[in-house]
Amino acid sequence: MTTRLLAVVAAGLILLSACGGGSDDSKSDATASATPTTPSATASAPPIDPEQIACKLVTPAERAELAGGAVDEIIAASGTAGSSQCRWQSAVALIQVTTLPAKEWAKSLPDVVKQLESSSDVGSDAQQKDLAAAKKLLEGAGSFTNAEACDAFVTLAELGGGKKGQTTTVSSVPITETEQGISAQTCSGGELTSIIYSIPGLKQSTEVDQTVTKILASAQKRATKN
Repeated sequence: MTTRLLAVVAAGLILLSACGGGSDDSKSDATASATPTTPSATASAPPIDPEQIACKLVTPAERAELAGGAVDEIIAASGTAGSSQCRWQSAVALIQVTTLPAKEWAKSLPDVVKQLESSSDVGSDAQQKDLAAAKKLLEGAGSFTNAEACDAFVTLAELGGGKKGQTTTVSSVPITETEQGISAQTCSGGELTSIIYSIPGLKQSTEVDQTVTKILASAQKRATKN
C-alpha cells in the first residue's frame, strides 16, 4: 500500500494540471510520451505565457542537469487562481513544473482517495487500514488552510512509508508501457510545488532522487519568495 498511498500525493498534483494551466487528459500531458515531439496547436490550448512564475522556478542549468541536456523550449505555460505551470521540451525530454497554494491541491485529494477505494490494488487489511487513515485525514480537505494542507501532505508521505516530518516525496510514474518518469513534490510555507520529468530509459535510483530533490528544493525557495 505504501506506493499506492504515496501516489495520492502525486495524483493530486497531476489532477490539478488543469488548475495550473495544463491538460487533464488520461494521465497528464507531462507524461504523454517518453520521447516528446512538439505538439500541434489546438483551438482549446491556452496561450503560452512565459512570464508565469513556474517558468522562473527551474534554471536552464537545472533543467539540463535533470535531462542530461538543454531543455529550453516552453511548450505550455499558464495559470489560474494563484497556480502556475510551465512545461519545457526538447527532442527527447520533457519537464513540467507546477506551483500552487497547498489548499488548492488538497481539494483534489478526496476524489483521489475515492479512486483508490475502488481500485483492485487495495485489497489487504494493511492497505485498507492505510486508506482509511488517509480518508479520515482528508475529511474537510475542501476547507483546509494552506498550513493544514501542508500538514496533510507530510502525514500522507509518512503513511506512504516516508520518514517522519519529511516535506518532499519522489516517486516513479508511468509514461508509456515501457518508460518511466519521475514526479517529485514538496509542500512548505503554504505552497505546493511539483516537478515531473521524463527522458528515455529513466529509472528511479538514489542518485536520481537526490538530483530531483535538490532542484525541487531550489525551485521551492523561489516559489515561496513570490
